[in-house]
Amino acid sequence: MPAVPTPTPTPVGVVPQPLPTVAPSPGSSPVVDAAAFVCPTSDTASAAATGRNTAGEARRMETRRAFPGKAAGGATQLVAVTYRAQAAATQRAALATRESTLGASLMRSYTFSHANLVTHVLSVPSAKASGVESSLRSQAGVVAVGLTGTRRYATSVTTPYFPNNPYFTGFSTTVAPSAGATVPAATFEVPPLEESANVPGQWDMHATRLEHAFAYSQAGNGSGITNQAALGSAAVKIAIIDTGEDTTHPLLASKIVHQRCFITNSSNVQSTSNFTTDEDGHGTDTAGIAGAATNIGLGFSGAGGNVVLYGYRVFPTPDDNCTNASSTDPQCGTDTQDIASAVQDAVANHVNVISLSLGGSGCVNGADSDPTEGAAIADAIAANIIVVAAAGNSYGPPVESPACDPGVIAVGATGLADGTANGSSKAGGSAAAPFEYVASYSDYGSPGAAVGSSSAWGIVAPGGDPANDNDTDDLHWVENIWTSTPYKASASDTSFEGSCVGDYPNETGTVDCRVLIAGTSMATPHVAGAAALILSVNPTYQSPALMKQLLCSTAADISDPDEGCGRLDVYRAMAVAVGDRNVPASSPIP
Repeated sequence: MPAVPTPTPTPVGVVPQPLPTVAPSPGSSPVVDAAAFVCPTSDTASAAATGRNTAGEARRMETRRAFPGKAAGGATQLVAVTYRAQAAATQRAALATRESTLGASLMRSYTFSHANLVTHVLSVPSAKASGVESSLRSQAGVVAVGLTGTRRYATSVTTPYFPNNPYFTGFSTTVAPSAGATVPAATFEVPPLEESANVPGQWDMHATRLEHAFAYSQAGNGSGITNQAALGSAAVKIAIIDTGEDTTHPLLASKIVHQRCFITNSSNVQSTSNFTTDEDGHGTDTAGIAGAATNIGLGFSGAGGNVVLYGYRVFPTPDDNCTNASSTDPQCGTDTQDIASAVQDAVANHVNVISLSLGGSGCVNGADSDPTEGAAIADAIAANIIVVAAAGNSYGPPVESPACDPGVIAVGATGLADGTANGSSKAGGSAAAPFEYVASYSDYGSPGAAVGSSSAWGIVAPGGDPANDNDTDDLHWVENIWTSTPYKASASDTSFEGSCVGDYPNETGTVDCRVLIAGTSMATPHVAGAAALILSVNPTYQSPALMKQLLCSTAADISDPDEGCGRLDVYRAMAVAVGDRNVPASSPIP
């Protein structure tokens, strides 16, 4: 779910406070910048996207909601009809004649070969839309019909292994590691989270026991098993479909090996390019959580270790209206056709995992509410690609699409209770003994299946849950990288900026843009990265069903009724994947 940045420290998972620049009043139309719907032509910032925020840590809202896309109004609407491929091939002329007779114009066509589906995106007069849908739905060979072009808005080792990324290894308040240097043991924070309310770090990764999963890559780890690929393999690819990625960020520069941009404007014209400049920051953040560079002595370790990233941008350039979670500004959301195009490209490039930190309305009768997006997701699933998507940030059921699509691994978010006020008013826990719970804002499905069962609605992973926009407890947030090329309406606009300075605590040395943020968007790449890490050691899990079964059967029970099959435990999943006969016991916070 795309995050909603704010000019000053702001949390995620709570309702944002009013900002100086807000969405238009109900009934009015937002002013849309046509240039915002054009893909970038290089890996550089726009003319307005310059400058750095060095005033402490930035915090970001992550509560953006879905709103009706262009298909919901106007003189024309977009209707997607999905045919079985055989019918589309053998009845091509008849289908074209039927669509034309109904008053529909073919705008775009998708072929999803793995799922044996063909989707036609049709422009029809708004007054006739419901009749056209009804007529098409009754025809032989039709699988699904519905409005499209809607918008989605941006989860038994005895010697653990810590890469030298300082936020992963932990800090003291007196020793600052330099970039590329080996971090001395004296800088470690208190296990098991290597972080405290006042000292930053990656509690989110340690809660899932990533350092124990990484340990299988090292000799003498205590298990008797050594598999170098447990630190991630460059042969495994994660597609990050989001607001773009900052390919100049030192933690992503070596990791992103493919870029594609798809942005459709209100006239249904799609702009494309091979560049993904991120002027929002959300996509850079999710890419970092999934696959930030490991062992470069800077910043953060990604959950996938050494896997590579395929970067996709499907969101327009934002404007300052997008800092308002209730904004209906089209520049704040992505067209589902662009999501479908990105998924289609990822499938064609044989990625292993697709990570989608975005979403909109729920599923209808078990199917995606948008036929174009649904067919694309079905094609990826049929191609045995692991699809992971954010459950949503709407404070409860249902799970949003595409997370609710068949075969997708839906991801909800957890927060930490450590004795100070959090977003869910969870009492209990302490600095020495925190506990995890499903975050206040997280969507989830029906409890139904038991913990550990892959038939549960999904899985949960660390996402954070701050009390308010001035929460200073580091354990209530997920910290990771942010874009160095934020949108700026003017030289003084800091709405989308992160903190671009050196690493904590002296903030000197190599610039590492970062942000404190929370949401199911942040939980999702934890699971996507974990899946890619598992595939690095055992490709037999290259199956959506098998991967969900593995992650669920090894998940930790955090004793929350909304946790689905449990909280991601990468250590246990890795132990099974590498064939360790001494699979560690399940544990909430280790």
